[in-house]
Amino acid sequence: MDRVVERFGENVRAARKAKGWTQEDLAYRSGLAPVQVSRVERGVREIRLTTLVRLLAALDASPDQLLHGTY
Repeated sequence: MDRVVERFGENVRAARKAKGWTQEDLAYRSGLAPVQVSRVERGVREIRLTTLVRLLAALDASPDQLLHGTY
């Protein structure tokens, strides 16, 4: 898989863990299924724009934070 997708997943995981949340917590707050969160974090799935928006809102993060890992 593309390194950009992997990096994005790593950044989502880092942001989630910084909040002390489980994948299930993030799934609930974002309206995604836990399996979707897992796939995103592992970098095995490209996401739609609507999924990005949901993750940004749930994590209260900027696009730059999730795309580039700037916290």
